[in-house]
Amino acid sequence: MMKTKSLLMGGLVLAAVVTAVTSTAALNIGQTDYVTLNRAMALPGVVLQRGSYVFEAVDGHPDIVRVSDRATRRVLFMDYAELIPRPRGAANLLSLGEAPAGEPVPINAWFPTGSATGRAFKHR
Repeated sequence: MMKTKSLLMGGLVLAAVVTAVTSTAALNIGQTDYVTLNRAMALPGVVLQRGSYVFEAVDGHPDIVRVSDRATRRVLFMDYAELIPRPRGAANLLSLGEAPAGEPVPINAWFPTGSATGRAFKHR
């Protein structure tokens, strides 16, 4: 009887670990996008000039977004972002706000390719 309980508990613990690892891995599949900007755009606290960038969710922390210069891999932005649902039919990677003429356009959200969720940025 004691051996059966031990085996049952061991099986439940193993199942829980496998489920947790699978769930975490599923959250980060395809959470990297290469984005080329044709004009200056802004994330909270940083302006991204024309060029190519890497947008990625940090492994194990889908609510943290890191943006790097694609050529140099230098991190330009890393902060928490709110997980939001992707709007139905939305195919764009970035949701943009409005800015006065000559000012960088704010990036309001990033929607990773193939993901049902996006990351909303808090501009202050």
